Amino acid sequence: MPNTIPYLQFNGNAREALDFYSAAFGATPTMVQTYSEMGDSRGDEALANRIVHARLEKDGTELLYFSDSYVDETLSAGNMLSVAYLFDDEASLRNTYELLKNGGQVSIELQEMPWGGLYAKLTDKLGIEWQLNWQKN
Repeated sequence: MPNTIPYLQFNGNAREALDFYSAAFGATPTMVQTYSEMGDSRGDEALANRIVHARLEKDGTELLYFSDSYVDETLSAGNMLSVAYLFDDEASLRNTYELLKNGGQVSIELQEMPWGGLYAKLTDKLGIEWQLNWQKN
């Protein structure tokens, strides 16, 4: 079956995002490569230390990919991307929700929904919108 992995791009703070989401989801970075390691620093020290590609994995499954933009490329946070994350248990959902809402903005508080799920929608401190759901039996 095909797998979809959200790819999150940042303006110089991909390492912060990688650490933040690693803690929020109890996941492990499995690969972190900078522009200089790839040989594409263009002689720019700021670009050299930015992440060109990183992966976050949990229980053998890749969850998220990360990268930083080029130094002269402008990014802005918006609502064109949200990430739906489906949990296996309520405790994990509650833990992640508490971590992601810290410094962020909640648009739908964690609550029971008509479809039988426990659901929340929020934008975290890095500008990424999350839809968190645990489907009860």
